[in-house]
Amino acid sequence: MPNLRLVDTGILYINPDPAHHHVFASHAHPLPLSAKEFVATYQRGDGMYAANANIALARSHDGGVTWQHEGFLHDRSGDDRPYSYHDGFLSQMSDGRLVVFAFRADRSNPHQPMFSPSGGLIANEPALFFSSDRGHTWSRPQPLQLPPGLVATPASTLVELADGRWLATFDQWRAHDDERPYQPIMLACTSADGGRTWSEMAVMADGAAVGKGFWHGKTTRLADGRLFTLYWAADMTQPDRGPVDLPIHFAISDPNGDDWPMPQPTPLPGQTNWPAQLPDGTLAAIYTRREGDKPGFFVALSPDGGQSWDLAGQTQLWDATGWTHIGLSAPDKYPRSHDTIAFGAPTLITTQEGDLYASWWCTYASLTHVRWARLRTTN
Repeated sequence: MPNLRLVDTGILYINPDPAHHHVFASHAHPLPLSAKEFVATYQRGDGMYAANANIALARSHDGGVTWQHEGFLHDRSGDDRPYSYHDGFLSQMSDGRLVVFAFRADRSNPHQPMFSPSGGLIANEPALFFSSDRGHTWSRPQPLQLPPGLVATPASTLVELADGRWLATFDQWRAHDDERPYQPIMLACTSADGGRTWSEMAVMADGAAVGKGFWHGKTTRLADGRLFTLYWAADMTQPDRGPVDLPIHFAISDPNGDDWPMPQPTPLPGQTNWPAQLPDGTLAAIYTRREGDKPGFFVALSPDGGQSWDLAGQTQLWDATGWTHIGLSAPDKYPRSHDTIAFGAPTLITTQEGDLYASWWCTYASLTHVRWARLRTTN
């Protein structure tokens, strides 16, 4: 089993002038265009669910060590109504295009909360942004039409399948005024024409029959073409408590995403996560740990395709002790319980040199910002 070594760490974005204005920066998605040039999307606004939230872009010319900020992907003043833009998942497709898979929420009433007390989500729609010049210019948002009545948000970056189709995955929610209990389900659809049209939705992960919920699954294409997904998982058999966290679950699907098996547990004691594969086939995962005496972000390795994970040799990238929540109290059930979280949404990629490059958002001394780390394996 290789050993993990933390090589370097730093800040991707932090508010440079907190004395004059507040910035909540989160949900970064770095992507290497070459060994030296990286781009990254991230979310900026007054808060995680702020009405002015938008997707920003940063660029690095030294392999992700220092970052220059290039503004927002989209000028919201041209929209037909007030929207906030969230969680811009960034991918590069085989034709070289960059694609951002995000969602935008209708903020015609800027005081309406993102989630209702019962966990229903504000009216929103998925949207795609395209760039053919390495992220220097971007298309206008192109909404992705969902079936009538379906409320769903992007869950992961777009993945190009073995047969060339694009895979999009979603978390399903309740509508804002729907009082039924939240039941996490994941869905997937594909596009055979570069994102212009999409297939019907298929169920990707539904644990209702076994008393489980799955959401925020992150999918990566393995070297052999198969699809590996890590899921946030919960026990859903205690409605008075809402989702009760279980260890992270995993599933491996065929190269074309035609079959999605029931996710199975790993020993990873976390929630949000991101998998990556190293050149030697070893799997790596970064995950958020919110419970226990060591909250923060950890990276662990698996030598056997996700069946087991080396927790004894894992590396903690960020210690969130004392900085787990913003404010003094939080609602008691997910998703409303995350209204005041102070860290989350890690990502992990493999660089062209074979290193691991991680990002995450966290809060320190009242500044919610995005950090990065580079890790290397040694034998």
